[in-house]
Amino acid sequence: MNQVEVVYEESLLRVRELQDQLVQLDVERWSLYAFQAWNWWLLVVFLIVPWIIWIKLVDKKRVVEILLFGMVIILITVNLDSLGTHLGFWLYPVKLIPIIPKSLPFDASVVPVAYMLIYQYFRSWKSYTLALVVMAIVYAFFGEPLAHWLDQALYLKWRYTYSFFFYIVTGIAVKWAVDKLVKLAKE
Repeated sequence: MNQVEVVYEESLLRVRELQDQLVQLDVERWSLYAFQAWNWWLLVVFLIVPWIIWIKLVDKKRVVEILLFGMVIILITVNLDSLGTHLGFWLYPVKLIPIIPKSLPFDASVVPVAYMLIYQYFRSWKSYTLALVVMAIVYAFFGEPLAHWLDQALYLKWRYTYSFFFYIVTGIAVKWAVDKLVKLAKE
């Protein structure tokens, strides 16, 4: 191996060691404090309650289509949330479980369930877009400040306005893609 390869491999191993130490600290912190924290229990509620509501309200005839829509939303939100966390835009002081995505209750429950219900109930583009804007306003300008106040999320280099546009763009892009797929499947 040449000098560059040796340095590269050593730095890679050092990064791995630091990641392992971080995971260990995260697990220790979580195991000592999670169950004693009221906001950890709030995460449990945020994870379970939206899905209970969704199960009661979902249109059983369109469940596969609606779940496809929701799964795409989940993939987008989990990945972009992970990216935003790594880039230092925000952090989550309390985690449901330390080794899974930090914001799982939001990214895999609260946000996608709202999107799926909007997708189900607002079929035309006009009504869907209006409902999406209302959801974006509620989530970005009320939900996220509430999450900050409840110590669920700390926004470091992020503005609620960015979230507002994210919710709208994501909702429009995913509806367009899923509608195209559903149309293709019916042909």
